[in-house]
Amino acid sequence: MSFDYTSSFFQGGHWANKVAERLNQAGVQCYAPPITIAKTREERNEMTKHEKDIVFSWTQMPLEVKSSSRIFSDDIMEYPHDTLFVDTVNGYDSKMIAPISYVIVSQQGEGMVCISPKSKPLWEKVKAFDRHREIYDEFYSAPKEVLMPFSSLVDHLKVQAAEANCL
Repeated sequence: MSFDYTSSFFQGGHWANKVAERLNQAGVQCYAPPITIAKTREERNEMTKHEKDIVFSWTQMPLEVKSSSRIFSDDIMEYPHDTLFVDTVNGYDSKMIAPISYVIVSQQGEGMVCISPKSKPLWEKVKAFDRHREIYDEFYSAPKEVLMPFSSLVDHLKVQAAEANCL
């Protein structure tokens, strides 16, 4: 069975919209842009470089959203694993504009935890099998200790928006 990239784009958009909804409910104005379907490998490569999962009016830096099949809540102290994948090495290293943060969303339970790219010196490159794409890939793996609560991200974004006079 081959990987269905089209479904993957729509699934990613679903989770980006969930994060945007929570941010807006918390007073952080943002939106998830409409889904664009890349039809070729070249288009996927361009999207990897330029795609923004969540955008803000007050900065060019996007928020990156990754969904996970792991079960977890917003409580980082209860995160049940020692590590988590942040992004593929190619995906992260190809970005033209680094994200403000990564939000990792549990597909089961909708818990949300965050990872700042500032913690990258603590990330490790790990080669692993991606069950969904059915290929081996290289991922950045972060230790549980670098997780931040979603509420901390909200507070940080509110400060940045206020400094840009957008709150």
